[in-house]
Amino acid sequence: MEQESFENNTIAELLNREYICVKVDREERPDVDAVYMSVCQAMNGQGGWPLTIIMTPACRPFFSGTYLPPKARYGRVGLEELLTAVAGQWKTGRGKLLDSAGRIEAYLKEQERATVSAEPGMDLVHQAFRQFAGNFDKKNGGFGGAPKFPTPHNLLFLMEYGTREKKREALTMAETTLVQMYRGGIFDHIGGGFSRYSTDERWLVPHFEKMLYDNALLALAYVEAFGLTGRELYGGVARKILAYVGAELTDAQGGFYCGQDADSDGVEGKYYVFTPKEICRVLGENAGTAFCDRYGITEHGNFEGKSIPNLLGNEAYEEDVKAGNTKAEQAENELTIADLQKLYEYRIHRTRLHKDDKILVSWNGWMICAFAKAGAVLGETEYVDLAVRAEAFIRKNLAKNGRLMVRYRDGDAAGEGKLDDYACYILALLELYRVTFQEDYLARASMWAETMIEQFFDRERGGFYLTAKDGEQLIVRTKETYDGAMPSGNSTAARGLQQLAQITGESKWQEILDQQMHYLAGAMEGYPAGHSYALLTMMSVLYPSKELVCTTSPAVRDAEQKTLFNRLAYLSETVPGLAVVVKTADNEMELAKLAPYTRDYPVPKDGMLFYLCSGSRCLPPVEKLEQLMEKWL
Repeated sequence: MEQESFENNTIAELLNREYICVKVDREERPDVDAVYMSVCQAMNGQGGWPLTIIMTPACRPFFSGTYLPPKARYGRVGLEELLTAVAGQWKTGRGKLLDSAGRIEAYLKEQERATVSAEPGMDLVHQAFRQFAGNFDKKNGGFGGAPKFPTPHNLLFLMEYGTREKKREALTMAETTLVQMYRGGIFDHIGGGFSRYSTDERWLVPHFEKMLYDNALLALAYVEAFGLTGRELYGGVARKILAYVGAELTDAQGGFYCGQDADSDGVEGKYYVFTPKEICRVLGENAGTAFCDRYGITEHGNFEGKSIPNLLGNEAYEEDVKAGNTKAEQAENELTIADLQKLYEYRIHRTRLHKDDKILVSWNGWMICAFAKAGAVLGETEYVDLAVRAEAFIRKNLAKNGRLMVRYRDGDAAGEGKLDDYACYILALLELYRVTFQEDYLARASMWAETMIEQFFDRERGGFYLTAKDGEQLIVRTKETYDGAMPSGNSTAARGLQQLAQITGESKWQEILDQQMHYLAGAMEGYPAGHSYALLTMMSVLYPSKELVCTTSPAVRDAEQKTLFNRLAYLSETVPGLAVVVKTADNEMELAKLAPYTRDYPVPKDGMLFYLCSGSRCLPPVEKLEQLMEKWL
């Protein structure tokens, strides 16, 4: 539309003469996007982008649409004709437009009140699994047909459901999808990281845009799969995602950029595709031919005459994966790292990608979670260091006067923080506590949770609003519960509240969590599969939990304590339903303020003590973690 209409002199003149034009960055203003996308869905039965809204000066909409051609085409109204007609009616028959706007506004407000709280229960969890199973593509992985989105939070749900329910089918759905996505062209086999989505059902041809949040959530899913199975295929993919983010999307100060465009030199995918001749020119004839054979680089190509590297046609690889052979998982090493690096360097200098270098709090929160979890599960301390550094960036640049901003770019922080910013940042702080056991992260997660509840929570009906109560007010104050490309702010907030309640034992978090879960249970009615991230929290609430308190003496050597912390971090990330708290002589006073129950666990004079509660049963303390591992963890 920008090229066809907004740069068209006739349409631009019409817009400037008859309208006041507002262009919205939906990453910076998700609240505006949410409100007016709901308008489009209500009026047209579906939404999408680009979103076109015509509204009154009071911001009350009366027309909505998605893509509009400059002139009428194939039964679709043209933008020029539409703008002319509406401008005329505004001058001569404004009453009808205002009536229409009033009805739409009333409908939106009625919809916001429509969700009725319900009792959380395993019936919703089981129903979601059945919905996923009914929509699963057994051959290619993923759900439904083209286009296919990764939606890694769905895979996280299936892995946890499969583990807790001992349901192999759920784990198979998740693993098949993870393997097939990696094999496809949606994964960048040369530079690492995933593109936005696949335009076909096989994951071969992506929309080549790479987004930070996709890669954060996918890293979490692959790390989770590695923790469950120990398969290096999953660990290797996670490492490549994080290496890509570290190399391409990390600011010098530690924050993470939003992503990279799909186009190079105005051509989508140009950066990523190759011909056999190019590959052989860079790697030499023998190594080049081997690469082309492995990654499906052919003369006729698979995308506009060139080839997207992929493993979908590699039959030997497919058989190895099906058999669980380590050969498939180690095959990357047969093509030396030096060869991949040569292609990476060649590609960078051949053409460039535009980088969106905004730093968003919410997306950074997900990436901090990914680096922290990967550090604990993969045993890579530098990943935790990157997570710590990114959190420090947010604390320094995007937290002002006890409130969060939305984005940072070129030294400028702006925007009123929305629910997603608070919820994702709280989750990131809790993730850092879970892998470092530094009570400062827990303290600040608690502080930001207090602000989130005060500013966003609906104490009367439950649920969190997208915007703060003292923020800019739109025509309706929306609550989003449905998980899209990312988990909703309400799902994420619930996850943070559940972890706070479990770690601290404080009833104030539990009370809000109970109300939140009843609200989400009501919102899930009919299609719980659309709320997979909230279902993760629901499972944590419904299944028996485990709490492990470790107390360590000042006499414990630093090296021994570091090893212990690494083991505890691994357990906290891989044992479903487990929360770990570490109490030392240094942190016992601060920890007692955050988690008063820890006063009952004295710091020993020598060695360590481990206290485990499982469900309603608490075991006697033991001196060695191994005494708990085999039977209880």
